[in-house]
Amino acid sequence: MRQMAMKKMDKSDPEYDEYARKVKQFEAEYGEDWESTAIEYGNDCINLPFYVVEATRGGNIRTALQWLGKGNIKDRVNAKCEIFGNAGLLITAALTKEYDLMTFLLLNGADVNITNSTGSSVLTTSCQIEGNLSTIKILLSWGAELFFEGRRASSQEMKHLVDKIIMEGKAAVADLISSELGGRRCKIASTPNTRDDLVGKTCVVGRHIKTSGQYEVTVEFTNESLHLSADNLERYDRTPQDPGYFIECKNNRLIRRDFESNEECRAFIASLGVDEGGFVEVDPDAEAKAEQAAADLLAELGLDDLEDQSSNAPKKGARSAPPAGKKKKRGGKKKGPLWTFRGQGSSIPWEDLAPFAWDLAEDINFPPRM
Repeated sequence: MRQMAMKKMDKSDPEYDEYARKVKQFEAEYGEDWESTAIEYGNDCINLPFYVVEATRGGNIRTALQWLGKGNIKDRVNAKCEIFGNAGLLITAALTKEYDLMTFLLLNGADVNITNSTGSSVLTTSCQIEGNLSTIKILLSWGAELFFEGRRASSQEMKHLVDKIIMEGKAAVADLISSELGGRRCKIASTPNTRDDLVGKTCVVGRHIKTSGQYEVTVEFTNESLHLSADNLERYDRTPQDPGYFIECKNNRLIRRDFESNEECRAFIASLGVDEGGFVEVDPDAEAKAEQAAADLLAELGLDDLEDQSSNAPKKGARSAPPAGKKKKRGGKKKGPLWTFRGQGSSIPWEDLAPFAWDLAEDINFPPRM
């Protein structure tokens, strides 16, 4: 690696000596085969191997899932890759539009506001580099914030970022991050009309309508669209215990489970009996346990008779709901050319990842994992 650095860079480059020194020091400490191991530091922080980052951004998330499963996943979801600007798996998944992997990491305790070597959070980096609306919605619903240089963004930094995003033609993204509740998961605290049945329901907030001062919101599970003001909403971020949906890992593949209510989702997660090791592999009987737990909850609330009546008398023209915990498999993706981020429609040139990408990494060619 040191020889590669000397060959790649002009010796007059002011960063040449610093790169060479770091490479020499790293190889002396960890050896030539460092890329195949998880390096543990004295503060219990685990280093994210570069081959895991490279595989993930190439669409091979199985390698990342295998690495996560080799140890305590709650320690590994926040691991950072030192030679990749201290970026972690969450930002890698965000930039490559691996939405299920993002959620899987967050379900297992990933810090949604984890920062890289420049002090930028995942949301900040996603807005600056890719600006993908779906990615940013996921992050916002899990409580992500904008961080610059390790601190919350100032109003001036916010304005500069929003102006930049608008100039790039991404007005929808700019609207979300510039408004108080845009993109957030919220609980409906009150309604301006007689819709008391909506109070307590969760929703995802969309764009802010400046003319009326209201937000477009979508009620979870029913997908009903409403216009509500900030006074009607209470922020209610997703958490590993109350995410609204679930991503499980089976045989190093991610499978999504959707539910008919938050209660059913929480019951399913409670039935997993999660320990400190995280979810990783789901109990095959968890779905049956969740259904029983949901039925017990309805009975306790005295709603079991009401549930039976509604299930036996569907409304005319209503579509039948999918079965609880229905799985949706995500297919694999083809690897892109080396040093270009590839995901679901993503193609990010390596040079656009500055300043946190390592300048010398473009010539590294790691052997395939066995």
